[in-house]
Amino acid sequence: MTAESPPDEKKHRSPWMWVSIVLAIVAVGLLIWALKANSDLNSTQEDVSDLQTQVDQGQETGSRFVAAAKTAFAELTSQLGATSDDLANAEQDVNDAQQTADQAQQDADAAQESAAKAKDKTEKANAEADQAKAEAKAAESKAAIAGDCAKAYVSAIGSLFEGEDVRAQASQVREQLQGITDQCKAAFGGT
Repeated sequence: MTAESPPDEKKHRSPWMWVSIVLAIVAVGLLIWALKANSDLNSTQEDVSDLQTQVDQGQETGSRFVAAAKTAFAELTSQLGATSDDLANAEQDVNDAQQTADQAQQDADAAQESAAKAKDKTEKANAEADQAKAEAKAAESKAAIAGDCAKAYVSAIGSLFEGEDVRAQASQVREQLQGITDQCKAAFGGT
């Protein structure tokens, strides 16, 4: 066999084939990454949608609560005969009732002193009657103070519902309630 056979040469693949294989692997990797990113995006969007639904439900529940509280407050104010405009008037009424109570207490003390100094039974009976009247007037003034304090509290709380945002009103109402509390404590403790 004389035919010359070519020597066994290893077949070399062209470099373009290697580049194509590497690019195909990169393309498959990018496809897998893109599908995973898309899946994560869809999952995140579903989570956001669920959270938005929960927020909407929370706002609806909060709105219903505020509406129920406004209704309850309106009923309470109608029973007490107080309005949000009555806050300043109620505070003035507390001051007026306090002055009346102070004067009634002074009258009761003066009548008690007169009763102690009375020389006959008639003077003593008149002085004791004056003392009883003054003490009754002081008790009426205390009752008026209690009612005026209740109206002032209701009026202050009512200002919570005047705006759209209860939180924005809360600090102002807190200050009003503290002032009313101090004023009412002073009124009850003063006599």
